[in-house]
Amino acid sequence: MDLDDLIVHLEKEKQETLEQLAKRSCIRGNTSSSEEEEEKVVEDTAASDEEEEEEETEDDTDSDEYEWLPPRRLMTDEEIREHRRQVAESNGFDVDWFEGILPGSIKPYTLTEANRLPLIEFSKQALEVYNESNNTSFIFDKLIKSNAQCVAGKMFYITFVAQFGNIHGTFRARVWKKIMNEGLQVMSCEKYIEEHV
Repeated sequence: MDLDDLIVHLEKEKQETLEQLAKRSCIRGNTSSSEEEEEKVVEDTAASDEEEEEEETEDDTDSDEYEWLPPRRLMTDEEIREHRRQVAESNGFDVDWFEGILPGSIKPYTLTEANRLPLIEFSKQALEVYNESNNTSFIFDKLIKSNAQCVAGKMFYITFVAQFGNIHGTFRARVWKKIMNEGLQVMSCEKYIEEHV
């Protein structure tokens, strides 16, 4: 069994375990090991659920409700191969969204207003590193897109535009935001496309 087959096998086992856990009933409160106590907890929970249902008819804004979501599936073998191809061809900067889960995979990062501001700061820091090492003075212009990967924090694959005089450049930067607010590290920043205006 080669490494790819082993990874797929382990991911399938993990998915089966998650599906089995999702089928278990969820009991809030006491989780003792005695069967009689567990039955009592189930009965108490059922009774309190009936009371909650009566209360909910009066006010449907109970913030303590849980919404059951089906467990997400793992990536198929074809999706894994396609994901790896895209990562290899673009160094992680051009990767499609895949519905399935693959731990450590690179996925598109949604550019909400809350996400956009830190990414702009990360881009500016990466551009400072580029300018220092290449003796240029590029100025950040606009954010194009970003991908992200969970790696002891998050690795961002940011694509942005900067300008220097009449040169507009599209840059690609890898910026690692370390776990536990341990800082930020610019892993790479390079000019991907250059246009003269």
